[in-house]
Amino acid sequence: MSAPEKPTETQTQTQQGGETQQQQQQTTVETEPKPKLIIPAFLKPDLFKKEEKKERKERRIRVRRRKDVDEGKAKINPDLAAELEIKDKVEIVVVGGGSRERRYVFTVVLDPNVPKNEVWCNEEEMKRLGVADNTMATVRAHRGP
Repeated sequence: MSAPEKPTETQTQTQQGGETQQQQQQTTVETEPKPKLIIPAFLKPDLFKKEEKKERKERRIRVRRRKDVDEGKAKINPDLAAELEIKDKVEIVVVGGGSRERRYVFTVVLDPNVPKNEVWCNEEEMKRLGVADNTMATVRAHRGP
């Protein structure tokens, strides 16, 4: 009497191959056309959202009137400009009485003589705009055109 024969490699492969074909048939039956769901944007998970918007860097500092500054320009300390990522234009927002908010855009002139907590603007221009000397204002980089 002989010992039970072990199946050969080809026999085991055909047996496994047969099982995989059956599994494939079952999966194709399961994955037949299903209705597509359209998920509105407000219901999508946060994982698929694009990067969050970068916060604008801004600081509340003093606006000073100076005669030695040209009209349309604002002198600012280079360290402050680097901190607020200001390159060529600066936006100064002055809050007036009530709910009035006034925004002014100036061309930047970097000057290390300006204190870090001040921005110097032209005296006549500030009078015309109604901004008093030593006014607190929000200063940030200008994003517009």
